[in-house]
Amino acid sequence: MNFEDEWAANEDCLAREAGTLGELLGRMRHTFSPTLFCGRQLEELMAHAHDLPPTLAGFPLWLGLPIDNSPPSACMDVSLLGGTQSAARVKAAKLSADAGPAAVVGASLLEETGRKGSPVRRVAGDRVLLHYSVDAGQPGQVESSALLYPVRATLAGGHASGRLEDFRLALDAMATAAGRRPSEDLRLGQERVFLAMEPDTRIGAIGVSPAREGAFRLTVLGFSGLEGVMSFLDRAGWHRRASAAREALARLKARGALAGMQLGVQFDVAAAGVRPPLELQIFSAATIHDDEGWFRDKRCWTDLMDGLHDEGFADPGKLPELNEWAFSAKPFLGRSGLLLLLQRIHHFAIVADDEGGRRINAHVFLLLSRWPHRARDSS
Repeated sequence: MNFEDEWAANEDCLAREAGTLGELLGRMRHTFSPTLFCGRQLEELMAHAHDLPPTLAGFPLWLGLPIDNSPPSACMDVSLLGGTQSAARVKAAKLSADAGPAAVVGASLLEETGRKGSPVRRVAGDRVLLHYSVDAGQPGQVESSALLYPVRATLAGGHASGRLEDFRLALDAMATAAGRRPSEDLRLGQERVFLAMEPDTRIGAIGVSPAREGAFRLTVLGFSGLEGVMSFLDRAGWHRRASAAREALARLKARGALAGMQLGVQFDVAAAGVRPPLELQIFSAATIHDDEGWFRDKRCWTDLMDGLHDEGFADPGKLPELNEWAFSAKPFLGRSGLLLLLQRIHHFAIVADDEGGRRINAHVFLLLSRWPHRARDSS
């Protein structure tokens, strides 16, 4: 099944399912494992999604949750793709009183990438993420951010002519959309991160959060091993403690649990330099290099999940639930008829705090699609 070909039809279908994404997720709440999604964090995210269109469930919608014994938390990423009904609705709602700050920034980015001949679209594509997160220490408070999300390696590292200028172009677009005027120190810090990248790594996302004034959030992808990650962090200016997160990756590597994986790094860059929170991300190379691998390969995470269990990094009660919940395809009876609910693992993240501690999260995604109809055999 080619889900990209189905997007327009899916949006027409999902527009009849609910008035908002929050309402639709609420109707799907019974499909979410209570062992994984405990506490009120998921409900708070759903409430915050009431200013978003329900059609966004037809694109990969990502949910993040702790799989260790950390206090309950949750995050959600929704994907806005230029030229879709979903993007049009978010842009149309930009000036409404109900539009959240991240959605306003996202709408501005889509307006820019939607312009004919847009240089930002050439550099960063036309996909924007809206990110929402909440944790137990801040009940009722949802932090939001908007991110440019280049899916191709247009912002690869190295010193090839024009790449730094392209990176500056993407940063300027994000700053303009967010109404910010970065200082010279911030610009130098951002460029230091880019120049620290090796040629086989790339910028995976550039984001801003209205709650984090003066900081940009950067994601760098494509590391093949722990040594490359730590060397990059040193060159980029990360001088804080991350011993627990590094130890976790080293132990997983020692038992072969990172074979077939690629690593990513995410952190904030401010005028004073690189700062927390630091995420060390683990992706399956089989899914990164195969757009349909997300739906086809269920075995690529086995060694890593076994390693997380055997090393005591994950709650032993959560991993079986994650394995069952995140590898399923099930029918969902909607108002417009029978739908297909796909759930998969997107990546894992080891989050380092400023005191050197760690939290281990799983990031899963779901996609709600029309029930597939096989074409009749004409033979």
